[in-house]
Amino acid sequence: MLIALCSAKGAPGVTTSGLALALCWPRPLVLAELDPAGGDVLAGYGRGEVSAGGLADLELAARRGGPARHLDAQLMRLDAEGRVRLLPGLADPAGARHVDWDRLATVLASVEGGAVDVVADCGRLHAEHFPLPAVRRAAAVVVVTGSTLRAVRAAARAIAELQAEKGRGGMLGALVVGAGEPYGEREIGEALGVPVVGSLPRDAKAAAVLSDGEPAGRLFAQSALLRAARAVAARLADSAAAQESRLTPPPAPVSAAEATVGGSRVR
Repeated sequence: MLIALCSAKGAPGVTTSGLALALCWPRPLVLAELDPAGGDVLAGYGRGEVSAGGLADLELAARRGGPARHLDAQLMRLDAEGRVRLLPGLADPAGARHVDWDRLATVLASVEGGAVDVVADCGRLHAEHFPLPAVRRAAAVVVVTGSTLRAVRAAARAIAELQAEKGRGGMLGALVVGAGEPYGEREIGEALGVPVVGSLPRDAKAAAVLSDGEPAGRLFAQSALLRAARAVAARLADSAAAQESRLTPPPAPVSAAEATVGGSRVR
């Protein structure tokens, strides 16, 4: 199951929000950095760790026989158990023009046969080489927005464009960063015309752990940001799974002539 996060403009915190949701996700997950501007998780949360693979290497490997069988080798653990893994993004944004987004989206939409969810950080909607195929294939697309009038107006325009792209092919919603500054979730949802999956607070101390690699400390897991992320992740995972089941066609009925009796087909 693929969930795509993007923003309309500016810097509402898509990467930090995506990382917070990933660390709190209720199922095994891959956080895929598809932002054509490049990946930031290793530079920040990873404290400058150098990737041994990632999106660029996956694209090269895919040319030698399909990306699905090469994906696992490009993933890095984000937790001790390996329940949350990262597909590191591009180190050089110039490489975005060479990525086959259609092929990659197909792989990410069904990792390990759907047993592993994928949250894709797609960056800013109007960026050059934006990974639109990931948006089209996603069970849910979430626009990350602030709560100011300017931010909400930009999000409304983005949502109108995304609705035209997705049609009836998946859930479309919004995630609010800093709700109540000044508008709340209900007001924003009414203005956007789509469900608000929740909100994340502006918790500067916890956000710095995710975005800049600051020491987590023993209370990090109980920070306001992580508490809110757990609630949003659970809600979004359930909503996206329900949408995915609606989009998945039922299995073809088995005709009576092909019914199996005692392990043998009756014809």
